[in-house]
Amino acid sequence: MKRRNLIKSAMIAAVAMALPLSTQAEEIKLRVANWLPPVHHMTGTLRSWADALEAASDGEINVEVLTTPLAKPNGQYDLAKNGVVDIAWSVAAFQPKRFWKLNAAEVPFAAPSAEVAAVAAWRWYEQNGFIAEDTADTKLLALFAHAPHLYHSAVPLASLNDFNGLKIRAGGNGVRIAEMLGAVPVGMPPGQTNEAMAKGTIDVSQFPWESVKGFRLDEVSKHHLVIPGGTYSGIFFMTMNPRTWDKMSDKQKAAVESVSGEWGSRFISQEWDRQEAVGLEIAQKAGNTITTLSGADTKKLFDMTRVFADDWVAKADAAGLDGKALMMKYEAIVSELK
Repeated sequence: MKRRNLIKSAMIAAVAMALPLSTQAEEIKLRVANWLPPVHHMTGTLRSWADALEAASDGEINVEVLTTPLAKPNGQYDLAKNGVVDIAWSVAAFQPKRFWKLNAAEVPFAAPSAEVAAVAAWRWYEQNGFIAEDTADTKLLALFAHAPHLYHSAVPLASLNDFNGLKIRAGGNGVRIAEMLGAVPVGMPPGQTNEAMAKGTIDVSQFPWESVKGFRLDEVSKHHLVIPGGTYSGIFFMTMNPRTWDKMSDKQKAAVESVSGEWGSRFISQEWDRQEAVGLEIAQKAGNTITTLSGADTKKLFDMTRVFADDWVAKADAAGLDGKALMMKYEAIVSELK
């Protein structure tokens, strides 16, 4: 009996000695999905964001940015929701039922830069309670953006009339804009654009300047048509698996919050803006032809695309929202940020 009591006492003492260690947060590893090629700046941008998160956590969080795509761009949200990865990101327009409200931030000529578009989108989305409505099954971390689109082509483009009959790789609102211009929109993942243009499957692609480097467009697009004020900035989302979030310590959650929200939206979008100069320089060094759309055609395109705002307001009204008030609120936020 005495020997059993000694053994029991030793076990209790061992457990007691271990208790302080058990209260210490364990290091957690986060896997971040990435579907763009290594040459695209987003791979490095994700790494920079991950470095900021690791530093904010004092080393308690380790982040791996994956190098092999685990799903197509439109399947990225589900990767995070289902726990295949801890964090995923993609284009909001690839989830039209979930993120339709964000179309308000993608109205043509709405914002002059990626940073303004993204920060305005985050503030507007958060202030109106849309985060809780649309992403209750994940933990939304950021809404970032690219700079406004222009057109990169294998054939000369100088006016809106030149688009008639051309095949344009476009997504989101760009599909309808292409149709308005008399062109034929072609849907495909962004990474396939270079090959498609080389084969003649498409004549034109709709991207910001940064894609000249990201998708090596300078190799296949010798002409670039700049739209004063841009067409529109596409909005991206970054979101986290809810179970990953729940298992994190308060300190780790605070670290994630510190690089998310408006800060994360601004941080990532600023890099998209910086990459505009990189893409433009590559096109210039390649000796490509860069044309700016005339003032008359720009006004014509502006007037033509006002229908996007009208249609969004009507859709919001049909959903029980005050569409006009919401659109005016977004525009007011953009004006504050300009």
